[in-house]
Amino acid sequence: MTTFYAGLTTLFRRERLVTGVFFGLLLVVGLVLVGDYGISLDESQQRNVGLVSLKYVCERLFPGFIASHENFAIVNPPLHEFVDRDYGVAFEMTVVYIEQAFRITGWDKVFLFRHICTFLVCFGGVIALYQLARRRFGDWRLGLLGAGLLVVSPRMFAESFYNDKDMVFMAVFVIATNTAVALVARPTWQRVGWHALACACCIDVRVMGILLPLATLFMLGLQASRGAYRGQQLGAKIAVYLVLFLAIMLALWPYLWEAPLRNFGQAFENMSKFRWDGEVLYQGNLILATSLPWHYAPVWIGITTPVLYLVGFLVGAALILWQLARRGWRLYATEAEWQDLFFLGLTLAPVVAVIVFGSVLYDGWRQLYFLYPSLLLVALRGLVALGQWPLARRAWPRWWPRLSYGVLAATLLATAGQMVAMHPLQNTYFNVLPGRHLEERFEIDYWVLSYRQALEWIARHDSRAHIAVVTQLPGALNITRLAMPDYDRDRLEVVTDGSKADYFITTYRWHPQPYYELPNEMTSIRCGGQRILSIFRTKW
Repeated sequence: MTTFYAGLTTLFRRERLVTGVFFGLLLVVGLVLVGDYGISLDESQQRNVGLVSLKYVCERLFPGFIASHENFAIVNPPLHEFVDRDYGVAFEMTVVYIEQAFRITGWDKVFLFRHICTFLVCFGGVIALYQLARRRFGDWRLGLLGAGLLVVSPRMFAESFYNDKDMVFMAVFVIATNTAVALVARPTWQRVGWHALACACCIDVRVMGILLPLATLFMLGLQASRGAYRGQQLGAKIAVYLVLFLAIMLALWPYLWEAPLRNFGQAFENMSKFRWDGEVLYQGNLILATSLPWHYAPVWIGITTPVLYLVGFLVGAALILWQLARRGWRLYATEAEWQDLFFLGLTLAPVVAVIVFGSVLYDGWRQLYFLYPSLLLVALRGLVALGQWPLARRAWPRWWPRLSYGVLAATLLATAGQMVAMHPLQNTYFNVLPGRHLEERFEIDYWVLSYRQALEWIARHDSRAHIAVVTQLPGALNITRLAMPDYDRDRLEVVTDGSKADYFITTYRWHPQPYYELPNEMTSIRCGGQRILSIFRTKW
């Protein structure tokens, strides 16, 4: 018995040590790399979303805060006239409050601070995925593998530093999923409170988060119908959960204050048919975002997710569905089985919904990033099953486990190496499935992160006191310019009239074909084999 307890103690210490090193390294690496990334297209707009809502709150509750911070004088329009008033602001309002409270000034410092905040939230999402995988498989090592799959996902890794919309939502969604699984497994009063808070924050980042409370209530009802919660006051706990969840959601979303039901309904309707009617480059054609083919989202998921993860997902999904078919109306028999169904549902339901309702998507599949952690959990189910494949283990009892996990380790290392080579433009990653010449068939750097490298190149290679630059998205380029060192920022000017520009910068968005009319290409940025950006000299 003493030996048994000594073994448990050693295992526990090893788990704490290894997981501590893993997450400690991830945190340190993230904080070291955070300054390498450029400013994405939507960040300035998202900051304004937070400022408008914060001003609305402070005018009613903390007028002294506004009086002591002169930046609020230029925040316009008021919330009820603001075009993006229906955006959730739990993250944005918190970040701009800290920014204002600590008087963080200068565009370079403001956006660096925002990138740090975005990364820290996404870091929390990785921890939540570790906990979900550890709970599902009962093994902390598989928990770390699940977290590792998310970290070694090139696009997600890069976007976890600057995508304060989709990646922040993905992070809070997986955190809320973690609290949901814990609550359904054992509905204590403490877990009721945590899940209410997590769901409220999730919806107050993006209204699509309403999927989780609905899924949680469904699973609680299903478990209760099977006699899982006898004598546990489930009805009272659900009532308290709903009251807490609704109260916190309302408190953290100022747009709902004046007319909660009407405004929430409006926000949900706007989300389902988003107000963007631009064109996207898909399979070589420019298509209206309001008229996408049904396969747009599945194809984008398929070409930007590492192939091994896709294989794991297909195997895992097939096993879950086969298990479901065998059980018929029983659905599941164990805690692991209902978790598998829960994760598969969270993966497939959003994709089916956008196909059925013809939802507006653009910039790849970023509006669906929130389903990625559950996709990875299903993939982990498949990868574990492949490693334990009975036929292979009987044929090669010694070699099959080593071979399967060796392939997994080699693939992760190869993908990590690719991420290092692509840094800091991992957001342009594609796997091998779509083939070559992707820049002519799919949008590449739609976030225009490469604008930073372009301006830095021009500043290094042109010593003149004044340099005029033009591009297709001048607002985004100007924000990038403002975040540069003072000397270069003052020399560079972003213009909208091409005849007055010295340089033309393009990421080829909405213009995938070469610019034959501009022969003076000074340099280009290529990443992962794709052309990302070109700089043309237009005037000498």
